[in-house]
Amino acid sequence: MPQASAHALSEAACHLRRLVDFAEPRLDDTCLDLDCGTSDVLNPWVRHVTSADAASVPEGPFTLITACLTPTPDTDPVALIQRLFGVCAGRLVISDLVRTRGGDSGRLERLRDPARTATRTFRELMDLVREAGGETRRLEVFTIERPIDPWLADVDDGDRIRNELTAELDGGPKTGARPRLIGRELWFTQSWAYVAAEPARASRT
Repeated sequence: MPQASAHALSEAACHLRRLVDFAEPRLDDTCLDLDCGTSDVLNPWVRHVTSADAASVPEGPFTLITACLTPTPDTDPVALIQRLFGVCAGRLVISDLVRTRGGDSGRLERLRDPARTATRTFRELMDLVREAGGETRRLEVFTIERPIDPWLADVDDGDRIRNELTAELDGGPKTGARPRLIGRELWFTQSWAYVAAEPARASRT
């Protein structure tokens, strides 16, 4: 499905660019990208970018850190944020899927990817930052509407997810994914949050 693949690639690029715009990189920033995939997008804007995962957070300091928490099922999120604050000499930007009020959209995410951690609300993300000893400086919550087929490509349980979304269109239980038909194609909605935070000590110096 070349059209679906091209759409997915364009969608990913737009999402990363939106994250970079929120992070507001500076030319003199030294950056760490943790599981966000922002490295290629950040490179033209900053002096240096290091890519890593939760198991191998490098020594800092970094003046800008971009991090996604959901790909880290075996990691305590508070402890991870504390480690990131420990190498942070500027700001930490967390990018994560968030749960909506109408149904548990995180359950569909876990059906698609069983390794995914629980999907939190944006307030729970802010609570994680506070528990880790940080303060939220900015927050952006937004939705992305996307076609189901590229998202379910190569997923074993894809038919089950499609059936649940179709059943919701017919008046069945809410999934939290707010499905709708555009033409003859099934689309769904994801909610995302960006949280820009700093170690609490930064506000007192």
